[in-house]
Amino acid sequence: MPGEQHALAERLRTVPADFRAAVISLDDGALRRRPAAGEWSAIEVLGHIIDKMEAWAARAERIAAEERPLLRSYDQDAYVRERGYQDRPLQELLDSLTQASNHFADVVEHLPADALDREGVHEESGPITLRQCILAPLDSLPGHMAQLRSAAQR
Repeated sequence: MPGEQHALAERLRTVPADFRAAVISLDDGALRRRPAAGEWSAIEVLGHIIDKMEAWAARAERIAAEERPLLRSYDQDAYVRERGYQDRPLQELLDSLTQASNHFADVVEHLPADALDREGVHEESGPITLRQCILAPLDSLPGHMAQLRSAAQR
């Protein structure tokens, strides 16, 4: 496996530990408190990260297997609501994040060496390479971590 793919897979595998460290010492009230109407609680942010890992892994798999597939967007708020993250046990979500991140890392590790430059077409943002599909969720993590911490502190 090329070095870039290995490094990306390793970054994906660290995601669960980073989020676990951010939430494990929070009491249930801090985890589930919404900072304002329409904003996510810390546990809902955690759930969103699960959705993000699953969605981007599926997009990466499609780009690797298909010729310029159309990559549909999804309603992030609807997913968080419909999946009931607000009321789910923390350990269940941490386990789901570990599974989703490890699956995504496995996808990246098993890509052909030349696959990172393959393209799909994202419904909202247009052409996107497989590399960008991997980097998009990784690059969003610092912002989501700040969002999680802010929600827990209010």
